[in-house]
This record gives sequence, structure tokens and C-alpha cells, in this order.
Amino acid sequence: MKNTHKQWLAAIGSTVVVIGYSLPGLAHHAFATEFDASKPLVIEGTVTKIRWVNPHSWIYIDVKNPDGTVTNWGLEFGAPLRLQTVGITRDQVAIGTQLRLAGFRAKNGGPFGYAATVAFPDGRQVSIGGAPDAPTPVLR
Repeated sequence: MKNTHKQWLAAIGSTVVVIGYSLPGLAHHAFATEFDASKPLVIEGTVTKIRWVNPHSWIYIDVKNPDGTVTNWGLEFGAPLRLQTVGITRDQVAIGTQLRLAGFRAKNGGPFGYAATVAFPDGRQVSIGGAPDAPTPVLR
């Protein structure tokens, strides 16, 4: 009886550990939680900062406004593994690089968004979005 009891406790303990490790994945937000699919965004600017972090990298670019002022935009970029898979390296998005990005504005109304496609100075366009519920923007 003691062995059965110990096996039962071990099974429950293992289940609790597995559930505990899976909770952060369940907490991951959906595209629609933070971004507005009705507000497509195409911006062009100079990279000022990039954070290669999981679950999403972030890229910051200076965008020149029609009145001549500059706004620094922060865009949720592809996850590091996604970027690597599509052939994007840190050198290609180094500070000072000119990029054009298509995606969607953040719901908070600030200079933030979700980048789904990036165009490099050589004309290459790459899909970088990883949110399965995000629409596909058009990069013109």
C-alpha cells in the first residue's frame, strides 16, 4: 500500500509541475489584445535600438513626420528564432539601418505597433510576424 501511495503522490507532484511550467504560455497575449487590425501601419525610418528578446523582439526606429519633427516608434518585432528562421541577422537591423515596416498600430494610441513585414534597403521583403491571429498587412 505504501508504494502505491508514494506513486500516487509522485504522479500528482509531476502533474503540478507540468501545469506550473505551462501557465506562462497560457498567459501570452493575443494580437487583438494590444493591436488594432483596423489601423494598418506602414512606416519608414532609421533603426535606433533593437532588443533581441523572447517572446518578441522589439525594434525602435526614428520616423520623420510631415512637419519635419521625428517620432521614435517602438514595434513588436519577430521572435529571435523566427527572425533567424527567415534569415534576418543582427547585422541587417543594426543601429542606423533604414527600414520600411508594415504592421498595425497599438490600441494605446502611442507610437507603438506590431511589425509583420520588413523591407530592407536592398529591396528584400520578409514576413516576420508571429501572431497567429494577426492579419497580413500590405507593404507598399
